[in-house]
Amino acid sequence: MAKLGKKIINFFKLIHLRTILIIIVLFLILSLAIYLALGGDASEDSFFDVLMYNILAIMGNDYQFTDQPVARALGIFILTFGVFGFSAITGYISSAFVAKKLNQERGVRKMKNMKNHIIICGWKSDMKILITEILRKNKNLQASDIILINNADDLKMQMVREDEDMKGLNILRGDFTEEQTLLAANAKEASKVLIVGENQDNLDAELIDSRVFVSALLFRNLNPKCHICAEIKTERYKNYLEAQNCAEVIYTEEYTRYILTTSTNYSGMSKVMSSFLDNGDGVSVQIAPVRPEWIGRTYGELFAWYKQNQGILLLGVLKNMGVEKELKHHILSEAQKSTNYGEIIRKLKDVKTLETNEPCLNPDDGLILESSMGAIILGEEV
Repeated sequence: MAKLGKKIINFFKLIHLRTILIIIVLFLILSLAIYLALGGDASEDSFFDVLMYNILAIMGNDYQFTDQPVARALGIFILTFGVFGFSAITGYISSAFVAKKLNQERGVRKMKNMKNHIIICGWKSDMKILITEILRKNKNLQASDIILINNADDLKMQMVREDEDMKGLNILRGDFTEEQTLLAANAKEASKVLIVGENQDNLDAELIDSRVFVSALLFRNLNPKCHICAEIKTERYKNYLEAQNCAEVIYTEEYTRYILTTSTNYSGMSKVMSSFLDNGDGVSVQIAPVRPEWIGRTYGELFAWYKQNQGILLLGVLKNMGVEKELKHHILSEAQKSTNYGEIIRKLKDVKTLETNEPCLNPDDGLILESSMGAIILGEEV
């Protein structure tokens, strides 16, 4: 019953119920004015008769129930008002049904209730491949857990919808630099966000990056705990995003330049990098959380355990892994538990200089493992 009541309320919101009620009340007032102009109680026609005459007149019947000039003048006015008023009512109701159908197709209501989902902002020519790879690397993830926000044309969107692997994918048409659009995708409850920008309009690289930057700030403001990954094309906006402590900043030009320059010195470097990133054999660089039983033990011990028991190569550790706000909150909470003022001051200083997701490759075997660290491993994807 509660669900049915909610559906009825939402439908009334769509049909502009307040406006319709105002039109009906005005119609009744005008009918009453005609009734009074005819003489009220002394008239042969009751108020109900006058009301019915007016309704029938609007529907096309002959309007000849009185010869009194005032009543006929009011009748002409109510006819004109009725034509426009009732046309508006039918228009509101029709648009409500159309809007309801569109909302069902776009899944707007469903998106507003999603939690721990992934939001992808922007459009790339290989978007289907990108989403497929995300699903392949995240075994517990389904296409229905992803919301795609962009303004790509309908033909491109239709091609994505018709793909069998994309079944259930949520598509939201809108500008990802506007807060209202992000709220429609329930950004406050998203777990991860990928912003790739939009280049289908042949926009300047800096303009594309500026939109990515604005979107990243909006997401961070709406959901500070969300893991944000932004792809940019210019070094300036890479610095801007890093200054705002964006969790992941992908500067594609930097990687391309590195591969090109190192390939001039080392034959096969491009293939080595491809293998690290996963060239299709299922072996790639990954980051695994350090299990609680390893906290306080050494890097050398963990290295040996991975090699002997898992057949996996440990490359290093990722320090301060996670979202900046959560890490700082954890450090401050630990500092409050201490009675050593020197340790409290040290931890407060650590908060100020904290660098999240700091890779430390091939560290000393004696490095003590901490709860905020992740293990950088090279092995088969799990």
